[in-house]
Amino acid sequence: MFISYIEQQNDVGEFALRAAEHIDILTYNRIDYDKLTEFQKKIINRVHSRLTAFEKENDEMITSFLQSYSLKGVSMTFGENWNLRVIGGVAIPTDIYALLKSTGLCYPAI
Repeated sequence: MFISYIEQQNDVGEFALRAAEHIDILTYNRIDYDKLTEFQKKIINRVHSRLTAFEKENDEMITSFLQSYSLKGVSMTFGENWNLRVIGGVAIPTDIYALLKSTGLCYPAI
């Protein structure tokens, strides 16, 4: 699992661990980092970096239990839209998920 690899790194923060857990969920716990190809390692590292930043910047929105919010005529709705997907309970930007899918590890029937 990718989380095991990340836990071995020094000074790993909460958001980096959470992003690694989410990558494991999205890849069905298939990641044995030492057995990945160089291409897959490069992509997984890039996804991890970007997902960590996304989760850190949007922590309040991601962990909110609200589905929508309205105040004085201005409203926000949380959930899937054209640039955000929720897969297996994991909120991830569509472009980051597309990058992760390019590793071939996101398909349930492998």
